Amino acid sequence: MAKTAAGFTLIELMIAVAIVAIAMSFAAASYRGYVRRSERIEAVQALLAAAAEQEKFHLAHGRYSDRLDAHPGAAPPGLPVASLTPRGRYRLVVADADVIAYRLDATLVEVHADTHCARFTIDESGRRAAQDSAGRDSTARCW
Repeated sequence: MAKTAAGFTLIELMIAVAIVAIAMSFAAASYRGYVRRSERIEAVQALLAAAAEQEKFHLAHGRYSDRLDAHPGAAPPGLPVASLTPRGRYRLVVADADVIAYRLDATLVEVHADTHCARFTIDESGRRAAQDSAGRDSTARCW
């Protein structure tokens, strides 16, 4: 009477490892996509907050501000909005500001981080735009 061995063979173990590796590759790609989306949302939220502050500034001073990172009571006055998003992925700038118009830009700090949404823009009328790293329009994808 022969005894049968209990346990796994090397082939069964390798198949299990291969299945786990394939599942992990899909999970990692999906995770990177969610992280990029959260970074884009962070840039959009920062721009929208800065646009709201621009409108408050315009009501108080009769013009739009050309300055970020200002403290209340600072001279000259500016917007109390950070020039970097909270995780530091996008840099905000007031690209243009005068009595009747402004344009705010958020530009990707890390060059190779997100090539699809490298630059976001919003202006005084609420027009939104986005560009990829090559300068092509990607507004529908990013906003």
